[in-house]
Amino acid sequence: MKVIIIFIFVANTNDQQKRNRTMKKYILKSLLVLFVANVSFAQTTATDFITADCNGDIHNLFDSLDAGNVIVIAWAMPCFGCIAPSLAAYSAVQSFATSHPGRVHFYLVDDYANTTCATLINWGNTNNMPLNTTFSSADINMLDYGTTGMPKVVVLGGDSHLIYYNENNSQPTFNGVQTAITNALTLRSWDCDGQGNCSDPGTGTGQFGALAFCQSNCVVTPTWDYDGQGNEFEILSYPNPVNNVLNVSYSNIKSTIINFTIVDVLGKVVLSIEDNSSYSTERLSKSINVSTLENGNYFLKISSEGIVKSMPFVVSH
Repeated sequence: MKVIIIFIFVANTNDQQKRNRTMKKYILKSLLVLFVANVSFAQTTATDFITADCNGDIHNLFDSLDAGNVIVIAWAMPCFGCIAPSLAAYSAVQSFATSHPGRVHFYLVDDYANTTCATLINWGNTNNMPLNTTFSSADINMLDYGTTGMPKVVVLGGDSHLIYYNENNSQPTFNGVQTAITNALTLRSWDCDGQGNCSDPGTGTGQFGALAFCQSNCVVTPTWDYDGQGNEFEILSYPNPVNNVLNVSYSNIKSTIINFTIVDVLGKVVLSIEDNSSYSTERLSKSINVSTLENGNYFLKISSEGIVKSMPFVVSH
């Protein structure tokens, strides 16, 4: 009986050791999987998407970033706990509305695309976030940016499509998001001079986020006309397509009052500006903010003392 007891003890001990070794291997494998998962989620660049918002407009993330825009995405259920962090991110975006019009955008996205657009839009409006682009699309996946959170906020910018901010739950703050946006905007940016040349203003406020994008859009064809008195004058506009600011350059217009009018394809006036400039034979320029116009085809009409010139252009945000 004594031998049997000892044998059973030894057998149980060996079984336990085997189970311990098996458990250790399992734990090591689990840790390895978690490590690989964490490494894979530690990405520094955004994931592209092409999808429609709740208004049916199509958005291509990389095209928008290449154009010099900064995109702030907030995923929400929506839920009560999502309100304060999402509102902080939204407010940070709005703080750039004057200094960088049309360049910083807030995307309000349903977490798993199972909330209706109507519900999500109402949630945003009710909680003081009306100026957003709303999505309920599985194409914008928060798992591309690591662990989930309610909300989850990321800041994306630059033609390298970098991630400047990535926080979950109660961690997103106004200061954190604002700093990330500032960092994204202070990357090199480019302006078109109207003569086919691109240059970096050194302020991060250029129209284009990538030199190649600026060069492809900084192609201008001057339009020549006559002022009715035998004098030839030149007008040109750029870039085309335009994202936020349409630049107009003109010379030899012998008038102190020049009217700039933008009309849509139906002939409806959507923007009108009067410029009182002293007559000069030198080239003059005018910058027109078109960030509030919807994507589409428009005509720029320039009139001076009965002379009207119309030039087509495209708005593409």
